[in-house]
Amino acid sequence: MTTAGVHYRVIRTQLTELAGDLGPEQADSPVPALPGWSVQDTYAHLAGISADVLAGTPAQPHSAEWTAGHLAARRERSLAEIVEEWGANGPRIEAFLDEPDGRPAVVAVIDLFHHSHDIRGALGRREARDTPEAVFVASLLTKFKRSGWEQAGHPPIELATGSGSWRFGEQDCVPTAALTTSDFELSRILIGRRSRAQMLAAGWTGDPEPIVDLLPRFGPPVTDLTE
Repeated sequence: MTTAGVHYRVIRTQLTELAGDLGPEQADSPVPALPGWSVQDTYAHLAGISADVLAGTPAQPHSAEWTAGHLAARRERSLAEIVEEWGANGPRIEAFLDEPDGRPAVVAVIDLFHHSHDIRGALGRREARDTPEAVFVASLLTKFKRSGWEQAGHPPIELATGSGSWRFGEQDCVPTAALTTSDFELSRILIGRRSRAQMLAAGWTGDPEPIVDLLPRFGPPVTDLTE
């Protein structure tokens, strides 16, 4: 079974190679999924997370101040210098993710996966969607979302991809809504990279209206994202 550390390394390697092909104008491209950020800012955030993990600094994903600190600390560096820092930290991050103490840090893989596609979206690239990393992230996000769904009294739903299916809520009830989609699209919905209109139009059976606002971890964006 491919480990969290390996998934992290695969995506980091892809983004490192991509960065090597970018000129200044592309590095400065705005990222629609991250208003106010450029492609280079997103790399700075990823390097900042790697530094935080190694330093034992707790992640604060809902804190704008925390993420802004990653960018501010690297404002005077070039994209190449940011990627070099990230590359120096990478092997230790990947080893840590596969240690028992590093299991809670698996959210770094989720963050990296989604930011990799945020960057690709900014550059007009559509790639690396049907991958083991997409399957891994979709399975993690459904696991996290499923926990507590029934206890919160939410209506039962069913989500399915080519890699598996998940029932949220009471198991012996007909689901209020059911969605079959790709691992990539499910992960983008659950993290908060699809607008409400996009989520409603994702191809449900049943009525997703009562539950669609409960799905995204962040957001959702006001406008459609089409990366």
